[in-house]
Amino acid sequence: MIKWCLLALCASLCAPWLLAVERSGSASAIPGAAGTAPVDPLVAASEDTAQVKDAVPSKNALTRIEPGVSGIDLEDAWVRAMPPFQPNSAGYMTIINRRDSAIAIVGASSSIARKTELHTTREVDGLLRMEQLEGLAVASRERAELAPGGNHLMLLGLAFRPVPGDDIILCLELISREEICTRADVRKGGKVSSHDHH
Repeated sequence: MIKWCLLALCASLCAPWLLAVERSGSASAIPGAAGTAPVDPLVAASEDTAQVKDAVPSKNALTRIEPGVSGIDLEDAWVRAMPPFQPNSAGYMTIINRRDSAIAIVGASSSIARKTELHTTREVDGLLRMEQLEGLAVASRERAELAPGGNHLMLLGLAFRPVPGDDIILCLELISREEICTRADVRKGGKVSSHDHH
């Protein structure tokens, strides 16, 4: 009998204290309470990492420069019109280096082809063959011609067949991580060389 009386007395004394803890203690003790969802530290860390990645420029990013004001001019750019079902074409232009130092072209791209490469024409055993170039240097105050029968841009994997009237973008990548672009017409004619390796 005495045991049951003690248990009843303890319950009557502790109940108000437990109720107060339940009402007031829990909201301040649980992170994310008071109307906000709990914060998952893994999610927060991944979001912070994504923000840092967005803020850091890509190592492969190129700086776009404009013809003329950059000290480099691209003139008379054009792309060869091709017959149906021809997967490749060629691009030509005149590159003028007005800078005080030489420039080196190490890559190219276009708005019409899956891949664009620097090529040159060489005579091998009496036949004209195309060879890919790793780069093309243009001395200070000099010009370089990309022309039929010589150095040129090879447009590989055409998205569509270029015809006169089309507006094509040709871009050159410099070793200085700069990129310069120009608009090119589509023309017929010009000396055609055999691309034996395509």
